[in-house]
Amino acid sequence: MSSQRGNVSRSRPQRHQNAQVFRNDKYDTSAQRKKINAKVHEGLCQHCKEVLEWRVKFNKYKTLTQSKKCVKCLQKTVKDSYHIICKPCACELELCAKCGKREDIVIP
Repeated sequence: MSSQRGNVSRSRPQRHQNAQVFRNDKYDTSAQRKKINAKVHEGLCQHCKEVLEWRVKFNKYKTLTQSKKCVKCLQKTVKDSYHIICKPCACELELCAKCGKREDIVIP
């Protein structure tokens, strides 16, 4: 039994193995899906960029319907999903727009 404590060896391979890669545009061919797939994530650190690319790849990325409030200037200027800092503030303060940390910003 694989849930037994201390039993770390398996006697068989993984039962369900992916034969084909997941495609997020296989059934959803809408204009919004194409727009999300074409989006370039800029002003982010490497980790946050990879997180957002994973969300896009596996259909987990949801777009914003209304602007959010920036945590630095307190204006409703954040237009991108999952970001907490607007682009002008992030560029000026050299912060990641998603996590707000002072990391190396990846240039696309």
